[in-house]
Amino acid sequence: MNAGRLLFGSVLAAVGLIFLLGSADLVDPGSVIGAWWPAAIILLGVLHAGSGHRFSGGALSLVIVGGCLLGVTTGVFGSDAWRFVWPAAIIGIGLWLTVGWGRRLGIQPADDQEVDGIAVLGSARLGTRSSSFRKASVTAVLGGVTLDLTEATPIPGGANVSVTSILASVSILVPRGWVVEIRGLPLLGGWDDTTDHNVVGPGSPRLEVQALVVLGGLEVKHAGRWR
Repeated sequence: MNAGRLLFGSVLAAVGLIFLLGSADLVDPGSVIGAWWPAAIILLGVLHAGSGHRFSGGALSLVIVGGCLLGVTTGVFGSDAWRFVWPAAIIGIGLWLTVGWGRRLGIQPADDQEVDGIAVLGSARLGTRSSSFRKASVTAVLGGVTLDLTEATPIPGGANVSVTSILASVSILVPRGWVVEIRGLPLLGGWDDTTDHNVVGPGSPRLEVQALVVLGGLEVKHAGRWR
């Protein structure tokens, strides 16, 4: 399950429903969207937690931030809540810069057969050294993610990577000799496979990438060529 793809599809369906109800004069689309847009942030956190089967710090942060914004936009926190939101946001950014500046968001390569990662308004680096790598799910929203598979080996039938890039960039690093196939949907975005196709053969490891790229980019490449 890819959190970004489910989020994008859910938001599109919800917006379409709101405008359909607006056409029937049942709701005011502008007011509804203006009040409930933070629900998308909460949903992203919940979906990310569901895909990883646990509430990580990033997923929990998304739910908390989205919940606070939702309380403001819906008026639950009162009409003067916006006066406190911006100072609180500045304080939060300042604390993050103080405590987390220079700290790489992500994990060191492990032996996981399945990898899941997300980056929102930031960057993350993920990786695995598994000798039986199966699949990965990567979501980047207004940020960037690098998935390092240079020390991994796909299972005999091939591995699968699901990518969602929304106003973001995603890089997948693979060893030479892998067969890479990218398929999916680019919406005002694109992807590129710059791997060396001259060194692959019938028995080469296979990697299938399923991508949703919205105003963003995806590249599958060799690490040594670009470092």
